Amino acid sequence: MACRDCTGHHTVSLNTYPAGNPRASLVAAHRATQARTEAPGPVHIHYDAITDTFAVIRTGPQEH
Repeated sequence: MACRDCTGHHTVSLNTYPAGNPRASLVAAHRATQARTEAPGPVHIHYDAITDTFAVIRTGPQEH
């Protein structure tokens, strides 16, 4: 299922964290908070079941 926050936007993966680490989701959330203060633009977290990672994603302006 496509992410509604990413669909139609340019995305940039900022960091990934292995989900095998019990603290990975907390570390990813902390990194997302840092990224929001570093530069404007939406930042959110994806869980990727294929690679079993949490990814911090920044979305750019909507593509036309």
